[in-house]
Amino acid sequence: MRQVGIFGKRKSGKSALMYALTKHKIKATFRAMEIGSVTKVMLVDTVGVDVEDSTAEKSAQSVEVSLMLITNDSFELELAWISKLQKSGSAIIVVVSQADKFSDGGRALAAAIKEVSGLEALCVSAHTGEGVEELDEEINRLLGSRD
Repeated sequence: MRQVGIFGKRKSGKSALMYALTKHKIKATFRAMEIGSVTKVMLVDTVGVDVEDSTAEKSAQSVEVSLMLITNDSFELELAWISKLQKSGSAIIVVVSQADKFSDGGRALAAAIKEVSGLEALCVSAHTGEGVEELDEEINRLLGSRD
């Protein structure tokens, strides 16, 4: 089964994003769900990357696509994780999570991420649904390119 990992610090909106992607709440941490046009995808909702735990490390080794959620301008830890994930062969989608909490919808943070890392970031709000469809399309595109 194809795996998409959701990574980020605690309280970055990982579970909320998983719920938004699957269009309904699920209770299990690991669960196979349908997202968009891709079926049989396991969304892996990991513990926070700021937690000393081997679960996220193990998940990093098995996911094809990784969503890295960033919620503030202190994102050095997330960039270090992106490097780990890339080394494991995972495609990366950087997500400015909880975009509805930013007056500009997260655009300034996305620009700062690009300036520091060279990576584009999608601004997404699980609460309002902003950017969820675009994220779903990007996940499907990356999975499709790996066939």
